[in-house]
Amino acid sequence: MLLTELTQILFAQIAAPAAATDDLEFSFWKIMFHGGAFAKIVMVTVLLLGVFSVYLFFERFFFIKRLTSKTDSNFMNNIEDFVREGKMESALDYCKRQNSPEGRILEKGIARLGRPVSDIVSAMESQAQIEVANMEKNLNLLAVVPSIAPMLGLLGTVIGMIIAFFNLSHASGSFSPKTLSEGIYTALGQTAVGLAVAIPANFFYNILLTRIDKFVLKAQNMSGEFLDLINKPL
Repeated sequence: MLLTELTQILFAQIAAPAAATDDLEFSFWKIMFHGGAFAKIVMVTVLLLGVFSVYLFFERFFFIKRLTSKTDSNFMNNIEDFVREGKMESALDYCKRQNSPEGRILEKGIARLGRPVSDIVSAMESQAQIEVANMEKNLNLLAVVPSIAPMLGLLGTVIGMIIAFFNLSHASGSFSPKTLSEGIYTALGQTAVGLAVAIPANFFYNILLTRIDKFVLKAQNMSGEFLDLINKPL
């Protein structure tokens, strides 16, 4: 009988720390949705912004990649051959077949050969602006996410802190640090989620801007080569 009681006590001592450890296990997911209805609404909104930013990034990334990878690697060499041989119609058809931003830009320039150089430059610049605007479509929405997500998180934190102190001020009986600390870590979780969404979104936005800047530089170099070509004596 005594042995049985000692065994039960021993197992109880072993199980008690395990149960306490389970209770103290940190779960960020539980913290995110631990709070009132307002906190949950903020969390869902911020997470939806995160999903939206990921979708928009991949949609724009592959769109830009698809556009900028269509051009033939020997595009400018072929254009130079057509211009030197005086085959302007063939050059125009070749640009149209490329179905690429570079092809459309040079198509505008070739179509205006014989006019003043300023007209050719203006036509190519206008087309380049159209192509860049097409690449930047909905990019401003992605730029908004890094601004909105932390603000929503901060709003959730402030509201959570207000609720925590309000509950503390109306708590009856002795002061319990657990009541205050629980409200504080729940509120701070809102800001953490906002930053966790904003940082990758800002990174995604800058990656897309870098790719667009590379295209702009490439288009400028291509336009310069074309202007040098048509100004060279045949």
